[in-house]
Amino acid sequence: MGIMQQTESTSSNRISKLKIVLILTSTYFVAEIVGSLLTNSLALLADAGHMLTDVGGLALSLFAINFTRKKPTPQRTYGFYRTEILASLVNSVALVMLSIYIFIEGYRHIFAPPEIQSIPMTIIGGVGLAVNVLCVKILGGHSHEDGGHEGHDHKHEEENLNMKGARLEVLSDTAGAAGIIITGIIIFFTKFYLADAIFSIGLSIFILPRTWSIMKKSINILMEGTPSNIDYEEVKNAILKIKGVTGIFDLHIWAITSGMNALSAHVVTLDQKKSQAIILEIRSILENKFGIIRSTIQIEPYH
Repeated sequence: MGIMQQTESTSSNRISKLKIVLILTSTYFVAEIVGSLLTNSLALLADAGHMLTDVGGLALSLFAINFTRKKPTPQRTYGFYRTEILASLVNSVALVMLSIYIFIEGYRHIFAPPEIQSIPMTIIGGVGLAVNVLCVKILGGHSHEDGGHEGHDHKHEEENLNMKGARLEVLSDTAGAAGIIITGIIIFFTKFYLADAIFSIGLSIFILPRTWSIMKKSINILMEGTPSNIDYEEVKNAILKIKGVTGIFDLHIWAITSGMNALSAHVVTLDQKKSQAIILEIRSILENKFGIIRSTIQIEPYH
């Protein structure tokens, strides 16, 4: 009972940390949007886009932790895992549109760079750097909460991964804030306003492939496509190699949400007495070799 209480306490502590960081980063995101309008800095808008990817990532981490706790219902038999994927898709579409806008504006600013208010721009970058360093400290502790008990289950491991992902998001924000400061200093001392457009386009180039990858993954999950890290033919051949299996049809592999893969198949065997043993062997291969922990196997006497 003590371990269960400690696990609940640890989980609540993680959620509290993520909420604090989400509030801080969201506030700074709004500050960058306002700062971009006041200073004419496209770099601040581009970094706001970068922040949006990370605010979205933090929000999805909270989604993942909270929604894995919700039990399935008769109307939502798989639970609420897809909410995370829908949110990820919406976030990705918004970021692609913002990146395209920054590209267009950056190209226009190359030929007609506006005057940039470098001092406010640098101050906003400095505030961003301070906020991100604080967030790294909030998320960065490796105390007893991350360690030790063998009783930690799959959900607990997912929460650890979400915390690590959140740390990486904030670290990338720190680099973006540092870039804003450097760009502001360059403009202040040299009046080289083109630096703003160059940094903006560079940041968009950094954001776009990452966002496009997330979008493709989200669409693939919603379309119930085979997960990219699983080879359909390899799974099929692994099942066919099991002694007693003479055929397989209606094989489907899909992801319920990111990292949670499922499979269903009709497997043919002539010896019905070995059906249970064959199912157990198939499930063992699927889990240990392919990481598929949810499977439905139907044994058939003929193809």
